[in-house]
Amino acid sequence: MAATEAIIQKSVRTDGRADSLSGEVRALLATGLPLALSQLAGVAMLTTDTIMLGRVGPEALAAAALGFSVIMVPMLFLIGLAQGAVPLMAYAVGARTRHMREVRRTIRQAFWATALACAPVLLVLWNFGPILRLIGQDDGLIGPTVDYIRAVSPVLVTGTWFALLRNFTATYGRQRAALAIALLQVPVNAVFIYILIFGHLGLPALGVVGAGLGSSLSGLLALGALALYLRLDRRFRRFRLMGRFWRADWSRLGQIFRIGAPIGLTIAFEVMLFSVAAQMMGLFGPLALAAHQIAIQIASTTFMVALGLGQAGSIRVGIAAGARDEAGIARTGWTALALGCGFMGLTAIGMVIWREDLIGLFLPDLTSPDNRAVLGIAAHFVVLAGLFQIVDAAQVVTVNLLRGIRDTRVPLIFALVCYWGIGVGLSWLLAFPLGLGGNGIWWSFVAAIGAFALLLVHRFARRRHLTAYRALLGTGA
Repeated sequence: MAATEAIIQKSVRTDGRADSLSGEVRALLATGLPLALSQLAGVAMLTTDTIMLGRVGPEALAAAALGFSVIMVPMLFLIGLAQGAVPLMAYAVGARTRHMREVRRTIRQAFWATALACAPVLLVLWNFGPILRLIGQDDGLIGPTVDYIRAVSPVLVTGTWFALLRNFTATYGRQRAALAIALLQVPVNAVFIYILIFGHLGLPALGVVGAGLGSSLSGLLALGALALYLRLDRRFRRFRLMGRFWRADWSRLGQIFRIGAPIGLTIAFEVMLFSVAAQMMGLFGPLALAAHQIAIQIASTTFMVALGLGQAGSIRVGIAAGARDEAGIARTGWTALALGCGFMGLTAIGMVIWREDLIGLFLPDLTSPDNRAVLGIAAHFVVLAGLFQIVDAAQVVTVNLLRGIRDTRVPLIFALVCYWGIGVGLSWLLAFPLGLGGNGIWWSFVAAIGAFALLLVHRFARRRHLTAYRALLGTGA
């Protein structure tokens, strides 16, 4: 076994060391950009679904949009829970001592943790109709929405497990195959949903249900392809990830829940903030809501790069912690923060300068009075989105750095206070009593995310005082 680990240690880049600033930049980009592109592939699939269902009719599109909004929160929570495995894997890689065994234990128990958490969620989602009726959704929309939720619900498992295995390969600097599979999933998903939505190859036209089934099938295929790659690749097959799968490891399972559950809840709180804000924006009319969605879509696309850099920073900080490399932790952290904020700052300038051109991509007919009105509203929102995304980059990079040293519970409290205490409260105050309307909601985003980012950066700067940090690097840290 020792010889096998030595082979893998040599053939797979695991030391995470970068002795210069330029080397650190290259290492972060090499890990972060494939992660960002993989996540952009997910956005592309959602866009494809929207375009296809738009041809079916507004009812199908509305049902899928409502169903997706329901399933998104548990989906992101589960992916956050799976991220609890990342610092454990990275630390084992950095420590280099029996890292194969430690990573294998972590992967297996992460499968267990996400499956255990997913079971009650699926039960609730399968019977979500009464909940939709209770909150006042139109009776004609409830049936198609529930059908869509049931059809797409397997994505909770396949998407979470794909993300887990992708993070496993990224920890070893070998995520190209996972990226290729994620990119190929986009056209495969398009073919599946086209056949199932409209009824081709002798199949019946399933409409909105076809969109859900197509996404589930493409997700299952992507997970199977990544699992097959790990089974065939000589560097990874030695891990025997599925060996003794049913053997419990309660200690490691508890670690994953303690680290991952706060990550999942933090992500859920953020998603819920934007959901509540969208509901508030809808009170100003459909044109304001349409403008808001355009601005969110533009900012969300660029955000994926900052997210990828943050996740790369989490991996590299974890590896440095395992190697007891305090200088490496600092170098990775501040470099990742500078890269993330710098990139988002440059794109913010571009968003402001070319805001009307960007908005026009979503509004093909600018001769329409309504579309012209949306363009005018969205132009203000995009300027604020440019400012917002700089602080958003700071928070997503730094929160991932803290996750790399297993510090997740206090950031969860920060998220609750900032997203709900500041974000939701200030949105209502600025938008309604102070009369700033939709602009007030966007200013609340800047304030809430900015406060969260400041708290996180301060905490990372004072990491030597954290119990989690001292435990990882020794009491003398």
